Amino acid sequence: MKTAIFCTSYIDFNNYKRYKKWIDYYSNKLDMLNACELFIIDDGSPNTMFDHRVAIFNALELPDTLKSKVNLIHFKDHLGRLSISDYPGWWRSFSFSIKLAEKYGFDKMIHIESDFYIVSRKMFDYIQKLSVGWTAFYSRYYDFAETAIQVICRDSFDSFNKIYCTATHQDYRFSEIAEYVIPFTNIEKNFYGDRFGERNVLQEWVKRKKMPIDIDYIGQLSTYSNIKDYKNLFKL
Repeated sequence: MKTAIFCTSYIDFNNYKRYKKWIDYYSNKLDMLNACELFIIDDGSPNTMFDHRVAIFNALELPDTLKSKVNLIHFKDHLGRLSISDYPGWWRSFSFSIKLAEKYGFDKMIHIESDFYIVSRKMFDYIQKLSVGWTAFYSRYYDFAETAIQVICRDSFDSFNKIYCTATHQDYRFSEIAEYVIPFTNIEKNFYGDRFGERNVLQEWVKRKKMPIDIDYIGQLSTYSNIKDYKNLFKL
């Protein structure tokens, strides 16, 4: 299956390193997910300059072919986030990925937000082997689907297109948060991870630790945090 990995973005001069870290990490793991391209879909950032690896395109003027394995797709206007539950900038960037899938012939789109890191081989292998459905993982702390990591396969592209059409029709505004809007066919609970960058989430996990845990993914990781430090918290 022809596969791409994408994240959404808003890049300013204070968080530039966050996206560079994500590019560095997943560029070296494309083969582990059988992926050929990375996309950063950008919500009108003032700063989109990276290095020679990153090709930058206007979202409304996409090229017919891609020559770089790392591509930043830029919307000129910034929609942003208006509240904790109202984030049109994210909805536009996220839903636009279906148009990239259609234009470039992808069979699977893997969504991994820019502060989320898959850290176990078994989770990489599981995602690589997925070939049907719309899969999200799971936040045990919040008890809902973890929308920051999703795998959308071709048989769910019609459902994804409906989300895109609804989003554009509603100016990217929804009455509910994405966790309750996206039509997942599977919420996979057999992997361990959460939004450990949130202090309350991390504290709760550490407090309830009863045995060593092999962490599969780490969410909301600070740009300046070390993945190994988080993993070691769960080792006795």
